[in-house]
Amino acid sequence: MNLQGEFDGSFLTSILQLLCDDQNTGILHVSCGRKECKVIFKEGTIVYAQSSRKRARLGALLRRDGLISALQLKEAVTALDNSSDSIGKILLGKGCITLEVLQEYSQKQIEEILYSILFWKKGKFEYTDGPVNLDNKIITRLNPMKLILEASRRIDEMSLLTAMITSDELVYKLAGRKKKGAEEFSFSSTERHILSLIDANRTVRDIIEHSSYDEFTVYKTLYALISSGLIENFPGKNEATDGLGPNFILSIYTDILKIITRTLAAQSGERINLLIRKAKEHLPKVQAKVLQDFHLSSAAAVNRQAVTASCRKTGGDRERQCLLLIDSFNGLCHLLLAQTIPLAAQHEVYDIIQEIDKVLEYVQRYPKNSVEKDKIISDMKNVLNDTIKQLSFVPGKTRNPGFLSLFKKK
Repeated sequence: MNLQGEFDGSFLTSILQLLCDDQNTGILHVSCGRKECKVIFKEGTIVYAQSSRKRARLGALLRRDGLISALQLKEAVTALDNSSDSIGKILLGKGCITLEVLQEYSQKQIEEILYSILFWKKGKFEYTDGPVNLDNKIITRLNPMKLILEASRRIDEMSLLTAMITSDELVYKLAGRKKKGAEEFSFSSTERHILSLIDANRTVRDIIEHSSYDEFTVYKTLYALISSGLIENFPGKNEATDGLGPNFILSIYTDILKIITRTLAAQSGERINLLIRKAKEHLPKVQAKVLQDFHLSSAAAVNRQAVTASCRKTGGDRERQCLLLIDSFNGLCHLLLAQTIPLAAQHEVYDIIQEIDKVLEYVQRYPKNSVEKDKIISDMKNVLNDTIKQLSFVPGKTRNPGFLSLFKKK
């Protein structure tokens, strides 16, 4: 059996389930932008996985947990040039690790890679049936269904963690006061490592990049450290990211897009993610890039990471990035509303506009004044006014004169 295509939402989970249920032997290649992974199946069991992400590599995991030194890792990497063995076997041969450690961390490496790709909400896949070459590889046997269940649990738990850690741009510092003496805490190796990275110049995203841990582990560890009173927000560093930063903007437009696509999907019969993906194709190139990894079905934390990373790539200061993000979302909303007009009844379109106006009322009441706040309100009002004008040109749909009173409240 050979499969290939694009996945959206949780479809990748279905692919893994299929390969497991059919007891396939072969190789699954998965990519998302510049990230790539290879997963090897043998009779429906995952026996090996490899990632392009440096922090998911075996040597990085061993170094992260203090099982090898930086010098030992460097020497092993150098030895790879003149050897057909894996870095794990080289470290084993040099006596740096035991066979038990190698087997344990080989399994841990595969698990981290799979948890990572199951968080991806969009990408490409290609599976090819056939015999697999496992020479010089440390083989493990993992049940895909157990991994899928654990990944689902992590995704659910992530929504709770992000309720406290609302943005990966937040900065934390060691707390002046603790709930109990520091000597009473028993730290895990993960907590010690994350705690060592806390300083006034590192955001949550920086900690993820420096720690070699996946995003879920970092968020969960920070949550524990905050709850224990060991770390706290660094107000002076967070002022620039609070209020109408990417997190607030994303929250507002997620609500607006849900209002629009609920009706559009019902009238068109298309899936919401497909409708949004098609609309993105008609955005200006720079706006399409900003929203390329945004998916309405994704968890808030996943979307926040995606749009923040895309905005950073455009360059400029924080305000410029936020204004571009607003323009991108407004463009997407405008396109989706234009698709809704010929399909939905007049009263349904008016209902959409009224619901969006309520969201804008919330933005208006937000206590912090900013350029971003004014832009969200004014530009989205323009989108809604344009929608009303378009209604008057659709046969059988006349404008409701009293409806424009909605826009005289502010």
